[in-house]
Amino acid sequence: MAEPDQTGPLDDRARRGMVASTVEGCTFSIWSSALGGNFLTGMALHLGAGGFVLGILGALSSLATMMQLFVAPLVAGLARRRDFLALFSGIQRVGGALAGLAALWLLPRPAALYVFVTLQALAWIAMAPSTVVWNGYMSDLVPVEVRGRFFAQRNSWSALVSMLAVLLFGSILDRWPGAPGFTALYVVALAAALANLYWWLRHPELPQGDSRGSHSFWQSVRIPLTRPGPHLTATWFFAAWGFAQGLATPFYSLALLSYLGLSFTTVSWLATLASISSIVTAPLWGRWQDRVGQTRAIGILTLMLALVPLLYLLGAPLGLAPLVVGHLVHGSASAGMGLANQTLNMQLAPRQDRASYFAFFAAAAGLTGFLTPVLAGRLAGEHLVPLFIGSALLSGLLSLLWTVRVEPALVRQMRQILPAD
Repeated sequence: MAEPDQTGPLDDRARRGMVASTVEGCTFSIWSSALGGNFLTGMALHLGAGGFVLGILGALSSLATMMQLFVAPLVAGLARRRDFLALFSGIQRVGGALAGLAALWLLPRPAALYVFVTLQALAWIAMAPSTVVWNGYMSDLVPVEVRGRFFAQRNSWSALVSMLAVLLFGSILDRWPGAPGFTALYVVALAAALANLYWWLRHPELPQGDSRGSHSFWQSVRIPLTRPGPHLTATWFFAAWGFAQGLATPFYSLALLSYLGLSFTTVSWLATLASISSIVTAPLWGRWQDRVGQTRAIGILTLMLALVPLLYLLGAPLGLAPLVVGHLVHGSASAGMGLANQTLNMQLAPRQDRASYFAFFAAAAGLTGFLTPVLAGRLAGEHLVPLFIGSALLSGLLSLLWTVRVEPALVRQMRQILPAD
């Protein structure tokens, strides 16, 4: 059965945990700003990467998502979830920062690029088990009736910190290009990773509320597949959505830096606009989704995201204006989509065997999100425009499909299941 509503006031442990989670999210934003997005692309280009390598790096988060299916049987039913989260999050974040410093100063090229990509991949794989456990932990920590508001506020604070970090990092790289600038970024990322570990240890340990941990890998796959319902319906849609978005989203930074030839400072200011849009609109998306439901919001959000690749392409003939609009739309819609995706998954996954459902959902979307940019990376250098147009068209068709077929089916299935809980 799907998760029942939790009612009643927040206790002190929940409040402390939610505050610690918000600060932890902010430290993660500093780390991910230095090691991801435009600066990850810039670092890879500095080390001599081509389109294929950029596709791999852009797909690493999806690789970690896909790996959740394999690790879910190993981590379901853990008794000390907080300590586990601290350990594996620390491995990922400290390891990612050290990988960059090693590539910059300890290794010759092209070995530096190969080692950098390999260590980044291993660091992201380490994130897979912690993500499975995090979903269950946060489901137990945050009452269902305030999830939309809490995650919207958490994401807004993270976006604000990310915005400030991106501005700082962009200025550093323009003032000290190459190895000195990237060294500064990775030193800051290492400090943020250590602070992130500290705040993980400030979370409360919760009584085990997750599913039993006796399933094998094949049972973890079979359980969601053989129990038709709203969770399976949503899973198939988001697998297709991961393919459509994977044609363009991992290459947004490449389009800005190489195709359009913008400076790091300009790209940082555009990223700042996206962050401001996310900060301003995330609480609105959260309140609206709490009121009308995630399914209705997803139809609008997918349509907004479908427009973004076209707006990026319009930057070539029209200049910065469509890029500004594109970043505002992308920042807002990404915030709303991440929130809807996160809370819908928590709502639809049955409490029993919850880890299997979380992992299956993540793996289905992660598989297409990983394979698509890796395969498309070979085309990104010379065929960026067709990739972006194809992504926009396919995403638009999926948005229409959600509104016409998927959303009504989901609502119908949820009405049949949720009242029984």
